Amino acid sequence: MQPPILLTDEQMQQYIVDGYLVFRPSVPDDLHGIIYEKLNRIIDNEVNPGNNVLPRVPEMRHILNCPEVRGALISVLGPDYLEHPHRFCHPLKPVEEVPSPKEREERLHKNCHQDGYTPLGHPRHHRSRYARIMYYPQDSPEEIGPTHVIPGTQYNTGLSDEDRERAMPVAGEAGTVSLTHFDIGHAAGVSQLKRHRHMIKFIYVRASEPTEPTWASADTTWRKPTSIKSAHDLDHVWSHCWDWSCGKRDRYESLKASGPDPSDALDTLIENLKPSVDLETQLSSITKIATHSERAAPAVDSLVRLLDDNGHKALRVASIYALGAIGEPAIDALVDALRQAGQREASNDPPSPWSEGAILMNDTAHALAAVGPAAISSLVTLLEQSEHEWTRINAAFALGELDSHATEAVPALVDCLSDGSHRVVRTVVDALGNIRSSVPIEPVARMLSVDRSGWDTDELHRWWRPVDQIHTSAATLFAKWGTDATVVETELTTALDDPCGHVGSFALNALQRLGTPTADRAALDFLMSQRWDASIDHERLF
Repeated sequence: MQPPILLTDEQMQQYIVDGYLVFRPSVPDDLHGIIYEKLNRIIDNEVNPGNNVLPRVPEMRHILNCPEVRGALISVLGPDYLEHPHRFCHPLKPVEEVPSPKEREERLHKNCHQDGYTPLGHPRHHRSRYARIMYYPQDSPEEIGPTHVIPGTQYNTGLSDEDRERAMPVAGEAGTVSLTHFDIGHAAGVSQLKRHRHMIKFIYVRASEPTEPTWASADTTWRKPTSIKSAHDLDHVWSHCWDWSCGKRDRYESLKASGPDPSDALDTLIENLKPSVDLETQLSSITKIATHSERAAPAVDSLVRLLDDNGHKALRVASIYALGAIGEPAIDALVDALRQAGQREASNDPPSPWSEGAILMNDTAHALAAVGPAAISSLVTLLEQSEHEWTRINAAFALGELDSHATEAVPALVDCLSDGSHRVVRTVVDALGNIRSSVPIEPVARMLSVDRSGWDTDELHRWWRPVDQIHTSAATLFAKWGTDATVVETELTTALDDPCGHVGSFALNALQRLGTPTADRAALDFLMSQRWDASIDHERLF
């Protein structure tokens, strides 16, 4: 296998800003035609193979294993990234009647969305914890309806009409691949051609906290890329995500290095946050406020008012990371806001921001995570003392976003594994998977098979039960941990038979990473029983 081709600093900066990159894999050109024809026959004659699309068209493994794809995934997710079991072919069949320009525009706007994760919801992340590969086996001019992306929307909680107007086609020759942040807004295009169009997506998961750049880094100094497609300048947001990706313990190192402009009077900048001020001036002022760090404490109340208010999404994101830059002086106001959010949602079951399509955490939770270690004590207090489910969920999420910084919160999080709310438990398991350090294995191992009264009869989404998601999250955690999970080999082997296929897939990955003879044998036995003969079809049965 050829060595991976890692991203450059410029490409990584582009990915952080716009949320996607486009490239072509170095594989034989005729491979794409083989894949295309196979997919045509499947889509014309069978049901969509869903998660089984790769074993149905195994030639696509050469795309996923090529140096460009592996290098891009290593760059944004680290060298130990996981392949998610969900894959899907998104086809557009040959059109019989070409839609009008107006109809194409309306359909494109209607198609714009941000993906969910698994059939039961998972919180959206600003940092690159999940990524998606989109592969196009056919020539994909705009007329065939390639996927459109909306640059910069990976930080959004939903899409606005303004966002939909900026959807851009990912057009290219056969073999074009795009790497996207999982939460970027995108849409299926509208075909005008009498031939098939396919886009096959594959999902990947970060397994460990970044401790150093995993791309071909020449300089860890944050710089804006030379070309920016994102609609708004969120420099302090981007530099924060860059510092996290570089493995810097201080995720505002880049912002502090630039420092404030002495000519920017803080009083004037705060005055510019009034609704009557134009958007770009407000955004510029927020970035400048962030450069003042803790000295910008007088801006906290004005910034908190911009959170979770259904205002402009760029203002919300900018305010989150400005509050993070202010740090400790912002904690009390953010904690109060998160308590109030829990009180507001106390009568709603589930909480209104909790959608099993995708879960939108409170802006305050993102901001407390951005504050960093200074917020841990307050978050633990919320976790231990709040009577409101939504507040506890957000506190657990924020602690998980702090990775190993939040080691001191592990005992409080482990205690929450006994919570009666499957929503709290799911969030806590994910948080412990990120923190990793000092997490006791036995309580988490019980989550591979846990079931509690009421969870089976709780809401179903796409035929998944809450326990399916909890078991999946626990198996994912152990797959991330690699050899640290050796003591739960027996439990992981048992999890291979979980009725939810995602659980077995992540348990298989975990066993592979253990590397013991018995784990290898269990993994191989499972794979042999799951073996799929891709040459079989409705005409050839053996």
